[in-house]
Amino acid sequence: MTRILHISDLHFGAEDPALTDALLEIAAHLKPDVTAAAGDFTQYGRRREFAAAAAFFDALPGPVVAAPGNHDTPYLDVVARAVRPWRRFEAALGGAVQPGWRNEGVGLEALHTARGLQARLDWSLGKARTSHVREAARRLTDVDGVRVVACHHPLIAPGGPKGRARTTGGARAAHLLAESGVDLVLTGHLHQVFALPLEREDGRVSWFIGAGTALSRRVRGEPAGFNVIDIDQDRAVMRAYAAEGGRFIESDVRELGFSLADTRP
Repeated sequence: MTRILHISDLHFGAEDPALTDALLEIAAHLKPDVTAAAGDFTQYGRRREFAAAAAFFDALPGPVVAAPGNHDTPYLDVVARAVRPWRRFEAALGGAVQPGWRNEGVGLEALHTARGLQARLDWSLGKARTSHVREAARRLTDVDGVRVVACHHPLIAPGGPKGRARTTGGARAAHLLAESGVDLVLTGHLHQVFALPLEREDGRVSWFIGAGTALSRRVRGEPAGFNVIDIDQDRAVMRAYAAEGGRFIESDVRELGFSLADTRP
């Protein structure tokens, strides 16, 4: 079995310090094989916020695979966001995180969906470039077991492509990843827990999974939380944890089958 800790939207600079300690404590108990960190590690992309994120990642058990979010650019500096949006991210977190990870049964790759600027009013919304999606899928072709991609913005989400889930190219990216054999796509941004299946032509199912905000006080109708995903060949179990009274407790369990027979009622 492989255990993935799925966290997102830490928002250091607007974090709850009590939850930071609580998450490190429960992570040590859960002993994940790898952490998939799906973006928005800082609030404004400040150097001190990145330093706090780097220290947090260093304290987690095991390796961390990370994709940046829209808050991980110099949020208040439009010029820097346009010209060098990821300089601080790479300088601060380059030694604490990695772009991919493998073991004998699972492969995990990061996919960038955040942009410094976009040609639309709400630049915080994501964009999934086809070339980046194909490259992430290509990097997983050496994996005989379960293939996993982590990105910040949801490619498909509850309620369809509206509101803050309007990732440019998201639906196309979801289908490209699914038909390329990717089994799990782990995302953040919405501060919402969900698990949505997408049927594939090969008779299997790809799952698109959202995590809540792990540490931030900026909750959106759901408490802070994270997911733990246990993978065993043709099935996965997702456990959602939610903050309550300064600690994290298990709040939901979902069986995620990879075949249509396991997914349909």
